[in-house]
Amino acid sequence: MRRARPLSAQPEIRPTPLAALGALELPTSLHFVRSHFGVPPLERGAWTLELAGAVERPLTFSLADLKERQSVTKAVVLECAGHRRNEFRPGAAGLQWGLGAVSEARWTGVRLADLLAEALPADGACEVLMQGVDRGPHKASPVDVRFARSISFGRAAGGDVLLAWEMNGRPIPPKHGAPLRAIVPGCYAVDSVKWLGRIEVLTRPFSGPFQRVDYRLRESANDGDGAVLHELRVNALIVTPSAGARLGSGVVELSGVAWGGRGGVESVELRAGGGAWKAAELAAPGDETGLSHWAGTLELPPGEHTIEVRAHDGDGNVQPAVPEWNVLGYANNSIHRVPITVWSAAA
Repeated sequence: MRRARPLSAQPEIRPTPLAALGALELPTSLHFVRSHFGVPPLERGAWTLELAGAVERPLTFSLADLKERQSVTKAVVLECAGHRRNEFRPGAAGLQWGLGAVSEARWTGVRLADLLAEALPADGACEVLMQGVDRGPHKASPVDVRFARSISFGRAAGGDVLLAWEMNGRPIPPKHGAPLRAIVPGCYAVDSVKWLGRIEVLTRPFSGPFQRVDYRLRESANDGDGAVLHELRVNALIVTPSAGARLGSGVVELSGVAWGGRGGVESVELRAGGGAWKAAELAAPGDETGLSHWAGTLELPPGEHTIEVRAHDGDGNVQPAVPEWNVLGYANNSIHRVPITVWSAAA
């Protein structure tokens, strides 16, 4: 299957082909790519990771040091916060992602919680900052900045956040964050910092530009605050049939994928033309943090139809009918709709 056309060449920004999401294991070459800056020049042998800040024992690790520890492999869905931004009305500023800024991969690494325990964090720790070695300009700073994000200390110490060096059983490719990147299951991919060079335990909330200015759910241009974006929202996509497909009359077979935050996916429903919702068959994901595949059928007469899918998560959340407006166009998890035509050979 061919790779999708890039939205940007430098830095590379490229979606996953929608059809590829139906595969039981997505090839690494088709995983979506999103970076704010270019791939930094790195030598794996010279790379080190610092763990510092509000800790009793600051530590430095080589990649070999990390690989000597117990490793974990997890299938994890990563979704760009700007996925489906081009569906907002009125339009939202920013990279105009359509479908495809979501993928699943198997990531292998060590638990961040284990390294934090070795460093002996201070009692007042509130956040853990993860900083990449990539850097570049940002509108909020007169000088170049490094890409950095923080998550709550409780989240970091919870046991499921990985510092990964392998992707689908092989070393992570440079564009996906080699030699080491964070993987934060159940959160938007912005928290899974690539090219990780420093981890810092904080006793005050982080206020860097990618936390204070970007990746916030602002309701208006005058909203100077807005909630910081972290947790994934429940979501589902129709993979087949594709938009504009012409199908024989009778029973139409549908399939696709669903995912959510730590609440998982509880159920998926289908309908056509605003009619009654019908339950789809939902397969359990190979890993609780991975994609859930679903399938179902709709009986449709000849004509033009719009088929829809929506998912519910284990916390009672359901996809909304339209994108929930925010100025920067983040976290669109609205119902996915696909137009198709059903024809009758006998007509």
